[in-house]
Amino acid sequence: MSGFQSVKDQNMSRIYLFVFVLLSFCYGFAAELQTNSTYSADVPSWVTKNRIDKVTDKIQMFLEWDIHRVTVIWYKNQTAFEKAHGLGPSVLAVSRKNDNTVLVGPKIQSDNFDAVFGHELVHVISYQKYKDAIPKWLEEGLANYISKGSTVDYKYLTAHPIPADVTQLTHPFGGTDDNIRYHYMASQALAEMIAAKCDLKNLLRLSVGRKMESYLDTYCQIPDLNAAYQKWLKSKTPKT
Repeated sequence: MSGFQSVKDQNMSRIYLFVFVLLSFCYGFAAELQTNSTYSADVPSWVTKNRIDKVTDKIQMFLEWDIHRVTVIWYKNQTAFEKAHGLGPSVLAVSRKNDNTVLVGPKIQSDNFDAVFGHELVHVISYQKYKDAIPKWLEEGLANYISKGSTVDYKYLTAHPIPADVTQLTHPFGGTDDNIRYHYMASQALAEMIAAKCDLKNLLRLSVGRKMESYLDTYCQIPDLNAAYQKWLKSKTPKT
């Protein structure tokens, strides 16, 4: 009987295939998806190769780097996701340098995927290309700035005390949700300030293999980062 299927077997195969597709649709997860830069299994049905490529291409073009393929792990369970990264409930996704992975939590949906995934890819390129050149106080803000994941609310920032030393705004950020929001936003404001004072793309080029901070004075004309940040916030404060 080898070499062909009976009509009954063919019908059963079609039924199994239909059930598999139906379950994948109902539960929102497909089998796997691979691009030049990413590999992932159990991908939500609304994530397509074209969508991942579009986000990836934008980040790679800005940072001038072809990502060495990362594994994207999708979590359906919030408790399991939090246990995997250990950074608390406010985290939506995490990139890990030690095993070249991106962990995506169940709060990621179609409406926030592009910005959050782009943010994580900035981190991926940061450790693949720049190593430790990008300062920790800037990395989160730079990821937001490049991925266009959010805008800076300067009125919100100026309602909080200005830190004595902005280089202490290093990740991971802890404390209340408001404290975490403040740190991300302050870091992004620093990225915007630096981009306004010098060519950010060229600054990143200069920073390959050398600490970015060494160029802030000479190339960006920022001899005192804290004084420059205070002045920047004042210039952005809405007039009353």
